[in-house]
Amino acid sequence: MPISGVVLTCAPGLSDSVVGELASFDGVEVHGVLPDGQIVAVVEADSVDAEVSLVTRMHEIAGVATVRLAYHNFEDLEQ
Repeated sequence: MPISGVVLTCAPGLSDSVVGELASFDGVEVHGVLPDGQIVAVVEADSVDAEVSLVTRMHEIAGVATVRLAYHNFEDLEQ
């Protein structure tokens, strides 16, 4: 199971609406919004393809300029 930490950079004044959109994504948890409007979130998915799909959807949210990977790990729950 891939787990990633991401930082989204938003257009000025749009971080609240972006956080609202992210709340509707299964597998995405917002951990904070920085004073400059950047959003810190964690993405969990069942596969790399599902994770890529979530990040692609994040890029498509109105007001999102970038989605940057800050951390990535694979966790195997079968161990």
